[in-house]
Amino acid sequence: MSEHTEFISSFAQIEAYMDKNDLVERLQAEMGYSATEASRIVDALMESLTESLSSGDKITLPGIGTMAVVDRPSRRERHPQPGQEQEFLTRRKVKFSPGKRLKDALMSLDFITRDLE
Repeated sequence: MSEHTEFISSFAQIEAYMDKNDLVERLQAEMGYSATEASRIVDALMESLTESLSSGDKITLPGIGTMAVVDRPSRRERHPQPGQEQEFLTRRKVKFSPGKRLKDALMSLDFITRDLE
């Protein structure tokens, strides 16, 4: 095994992800909602999260984590191609801090190693 080792979760190997349709299907299966009802619930949740973050509110989902808007300060960096300095203005981004339950779930994922040679 080389000194360059990449850790890949077995979860990531299957390129799994969850999108809105998956959330709608989960609500249908677990709560018995129709597709229309479940879709409206997901839309309302996304709209509510967007509005709250846009207003500068902090969102805490117990066990999952906390989302908050933070300012990324302006900075100067050298552009690699022309070699000129460039200024990047202050901008806002959403910072996510995982909660304990999510951290514990991530730590229990089955990881494998793979050589990068």
